Formats: sequence, structure tokens, C-alpha cells
Amino acid sequence: MSSQAARRSFQTLDGLRGVGAFLVVMRHVPALFGPFRVPESFLAVDLFYLVSGFVVAHAYGERLARGGFFGDFVKTRIIRLYPLYLIGLLVGVITAVATMLADPHGFWTPMKVVECVATGLLMIPRFPGLETNGTTLNGPIWTLLYELIANFIYAATIRLLKTWVLVAIVIVCGVGIVFAEFHYGTLDVGYNLTDQWAALTRVGFSFFAGVLIYRLVGNHEHKSVWAAWACVAVLGVALAIHLPDTLIPAYEIGMVLVGMPALAIAAARFEPDPLSGRLFSFVGLISYGVYIVHQPLGNLVVMLLHRVVRIPTDLSGALYGLVFMIFLVLLNWGLDRFYDAPVRRWLRAKFFPARPAA
Repeated sequence: MSSQAARRSFQTLDGLRGVGAFLVVMRHVPALFGPFRVPESFLAVDLFYLVSGFVVAHAYGERLARGGFFGDFVKTRIIRLYPLYLIGLLVGVITAVATMLADPHGFWTPMKVVECVATGLLMIPRFPGLETNGTTLNGPIWTLLYELIANFIYAATIRLLKTWVLVAIVIVCGVGIVFAEFHYGTLDVGYNLTDQWAALTRVGFSFFAGVLIYRLVGNHEHKSVWAAWACVAVLGVALAIHLPDTLIPAYEIGMVLVGMPALAIAAARFEPDPLSGRLFSFVGLISYGVYIVHQPLGNLVVMLLHRVVRIPTDLSGALYGLVFMIFLVLLNWGLDRFYDAPVRRWLRAKFFPARPAA
């Protein structure tokens, strides 16, 4: 076994995923966070793709390269994502039904809910000709389809992915990112039918950059609690920063093409002390659950709160957001312990039956 494959965890990268997920919550449920806004937090999606490429290369690269593992890899990735994905979809349905009952003549109708569930169950974020889709129930799910596409392309072509091929993919997709920024005026794109090509450039660059980074520095490790915390702090500042409009295009391009990869390299290299490591591992563990349930749940909470109280827009309003964050942490700890982990164990036992010893 190689030294890279022998390493089991990247705790600072886990910390980055957790921070990214919590900043996305602030973006999608702004009513609960008073005056605090995190305008560049959508770039967390590019970070998630980057970390996904790194982790997938670490966990499955050698088995995929040996051959005969593609089908099992597909099942493994779907088992990893789908149980919590269903919870996010269910929360979206509950929120839609609650909204429909509160306003029978509003946007939601039973047929729209059925359309959303039908497309959502297939992980189709947008479908031509339909007014409502899976993302209408739960906006962030649009990113998962593209992550799976990148995962499966990587798995199917891994024997062709020499280092120079990865570099070429990253360069081509990087050019696409620059074009998307100047074409749309932002990189907050990829979730509409008209800009799905931009989603492919985002995932193409970041996922395969993550694979490349793993190959180059995946076995380099140094213990430094200060450096590990610095990585987490830098990400928080980078995604929450407010910039003049004239600087935004250059900043977003620079963050995706240079800043995020540099941060991932540092995070892969510098690991924290045991106490910080447990914290980073925990927020990394719940980050996917936080990401997949926060928007519909937040919308439901805001709707219910508006019926009984006026949510302040000043600094005191952020207390609602703090309570919501704590609730998300507890909820997703419970989901992992009592639902996600047991369901995934059951699915693995069902689809990967133990083979008799030779």
C-alpha cells in the first residue's frame, strides 16, 4: 500500500467543508442573520468540488486504476449521497405543503409538488419544459448532479488521466470559468437551463484540480494547529468579504483558479492538534447534511416565525441565525447517528454482500 493510500483523514479539509457549509446557510436564509451578508459564499460550491476530487482520488483512485471497480464505485457514491438527499427533498416537500396550506392561491399547487418530487427523486435539478423542478423544492441540490458526473467521468477514464491530461482539463475548464465570469458578470451560475455549461466548467476545473492536488501533495503532512486554523479563517474571510463591483470579477476568478487550490494544498498539508482535529472532523461529517437540508428548513422556520414575531433586521436579528445554526448542528448529528450511517450500512450490506474467503 502506498503512503498516500495509507493516510486515512484530512481534518483541515474537513474543517474547510464545514465552514463553507455554514456560510452557505447564511447566504440562503438571510432573514435569520440580521445585517450579516456573505456575498461570495457561493464560491463554497467550487471548494466542495475541489475537496470532492481530492477525497475521491484518495479513497478510490488506486482501486479504480486496478480496474473492475467502476460499478461498485457508482453504487458507493450513490449510497453516500442519496439517503441525506432524500431527507433534503422531504423537508422541501414539507415546506412546500406548509406554504400551500398557508396561501392556497399562491405559487404552490399539488401538481407542482408532484413535478418537483418526480424530477427530484432522479436528482434532476432542471428539466426543459417544466416550470418547477427538484431545485424548486431545495435549491442547493443542483450541485450534486454535476458532482456525480465528474465522479463517474473520473472513474471511467482514470487510466487515461495522466498528470498532463489533468493539467489540460484544468486549463480548458479554467478558460471556461473566465469566460463565464465576464459573460454573466458573476460565477454564481450553473443552476439555470441557460447556464448549465458554466456548471460543467466549475465542476470540471475544481474536481480535477482536486485530483491533481492529491497526486502532487496528498502524502505531505505536517502538524501545525496554527496553520490549520489559519486555513479555516482565511476561507471564512474570503467567502464573506465585501468588495467594490469593479473588483468582483477579478476576485472571483482569482479565488476559483488560484485561491481555492492554494488553500486546499495548505489544508492538505497542515493538520491540527487532536482536539481541533476532532472539531474539524465533526463539522466535516455534518457539512453535507447541513448543506442539503438548510434552505427548505430555513424557509419553513422563517415562514413560521413571521406568523408570530417580527424578525429584527439589526444586529439582534442574528441571534435567530445563531439558534438556527445550533439546531442544524444538533439535527445533522442526530441524522448521521440514527439515520444516515445506519441506512448506508444497510445499503452497503445489501449491495456489497460479503464474499467468501478464498
